[in-house]
Amino acid sequence: MKRINRMITGLAVMYLLFTIACSDDRTGQSPTDSTPPPPVTNVRVEAMPGGAKISYEIPKATDISYIMCEYLFQGTKKIARASIYSGFVTIEGLPDTAPCEFTLYLVDHSENRSEPYTGSFIPLDSPCRTIFETLEMEPDFGGVVIRWKNEGKVMIGAFLLAMGDSGEWEEYDLVFSTQAEDKRSIRGYDTTPRLFAVCLTDRFGNYTDTLMEEHVPLYEKELDKKLFTDGHLAGDNTTTLRDRPLHFIWDGNINVIWHSNPEGGFTPPQTFTIDLGVEAQLSRMMLWNRQGEFIFEQHNVHYFEVWGTDVLTRPINDAYFSSVGNWRDDWKLLGDFEQIKPSGLPLGQANDEDRAATVAGGEYIFEAGAGGIRYIRFVVKETWARTSALHIAEVSIYGNDGVDDGDGNGDGDEDGGDDGVSGEQSNKI
Repeated sequence: MKRINRMITGLAVMYLLFTIACSDDRTGQSPTDSTPPPPVTNVRVEAMPGGAKISYEIPKATDISYIMCEYLFQGTKKIARASIYSGFVTIEGLPDTAPCEFTLYLVDHSENRSEPYTGSFIPLDSPCRTIFETLEMEPDFGGVVIRWKNEGKVMIGAFLLAMGDSGEWEEYDLVFSTQAEDKRSIRGYDTTPRLFAVCLTDRFGNYTDTLMEEHVPLYEKELDKKLFTDGHLAGDNTTTLRDRPLHFIWDGNINVIWHSNPEGGFTPPQTFTIDLGVEAQLSRMMLWNRQGEFIFEQHNVHYFEVWGTDVLTRPINDAYFSSVGNWRDDWKLLGDFEQIKPSGLPLGQANDEDRAATVAGGEYIFEAGAGGIRYIRFVVKETWARTSALHIAEVSIYGNDGVDDGDGNGDGDEDGGDDGVSGEQSNKI
């Protein structure tokens, strides 16, 4: 399968642009002389994943401005610059382990260049390709789950695709990650054999090959929210601010929120519990944070855990549930999660990618093999603004409760259409 040649503009806003790659336009002050500075000496090259670190010594001179390194990136000349105080310049983003030639100059305040130093190196495998080698795909509820390892914690984008019923590839999602170990899913399909695929890309616009495998999805449905109730165990934060109670997070409307009371006396980690009303094998969860002007800030959850159990062995008001660790000994950890902000922008700043991600909601895959679960308990370790209050717009839980709805599409929606929660459906194109 050919590499995917789409959505690079989306990547440009997910992360900083390739700032070290710039044009050869003149910078600095207008020339005052034509005398070049002396060259750098004692050049040393250390190959790195996708590039190199080039170290050097600066001559003792007063009229020097910066270091310039010219090299080829995908057939185009690029320039990396470094301060005279750093002692090195880095080249990043090279997609292959082919030899890369570079030319090093010392530039003065008049933009005069020194005599060039020319060298070459062979970069190590790029981070994106190294991550690609760790990809694993296996059947899961409603589709497949894809796992990978990213020891360097670099920002990557993963294109997730599935073969549609018409025989055409459907783009399910583009997800971003910096996690050392991550897993993402392709969902919403019936239990017939189907091709699934994933391709990785990085912030420099490089693509890997495409991993493509055929799998038979497991049956999955969205659990009926009409059965959900407040578990309200001892220690849970179920406070309310301005008539926005906890049950608003399963009312099917992402524009209505639960908002806890900041003066309720709770501090992180904070817990709340949902009784699903039915025992089920759980597969995943969709969570929507508050929409509008407060995305990726204020009381929206950032780091959180989800725990589950099939039965409560003690009364809900037992102090056992309010302890830091005792109840965890009897419950199963379904996942330890972080909400990812696609842009990586600081708190209080957001772009269109962040807003789209908030509307779409975040998908969180539960650990397999937990068995039947009826009660799920959230442990919110930190909100985006590290506040004492919480607000969440909506939660949807998926899995298999043993009741086949008979639609055959694996998503529990009898007509195969929208279930009424904005942002829940995949963005297939």
